[in-house]
Amino acid sequence: IHRCVFYLLSLQETVVSFIGGSAVLPCSSKDPPHTIQGIGVYWRHSSQNVYGIIYGKVSVEGQDPEYRSRTESFPEEYMRGNFSIKLNNLQHTDAGEYKCYIIEESVVWRVKLLIKGKTLMIIYCAMPKTASC
Repeated sequence: IHRCVFYLLSLQETVVSFIGGSAVLPCSSKDPPHTIQGIGVYWRHSSQNVYGIIYGKVSVEGQDPEYRSRTESFPEEYMRGNFSIKLNNLQHTDAGEYKCYIIEESVVWRVKLLIKGKTLMIIYCAMPKTASC
């Protein structure tokens, strides 16, 4: 017997941030869970395991080393159906599409993360030749 699971795709969100900065990647449930034990959420970036919430607890089992100590979630928001994550110390390799799988609802949130380089502001001040500093 084969079991098939179908996921409904939600609208894609786009998040923009900068190298070295942080970004919150949104993911929320249309129906908040009834119990914390009923929560199962997985975040993926390409083939990498970014973050997992199993039975209402953070799971680092199988998490790609690239994301260890750079990802966090908001446990106080789980019962409200908010499974967003915050990715810190952003790098160019973090850019791309992330998927948040909410197991109980068979829903996938797609979040596109755009990374921009740091902005360097140069202030130029010109003084007339007759002025002295």
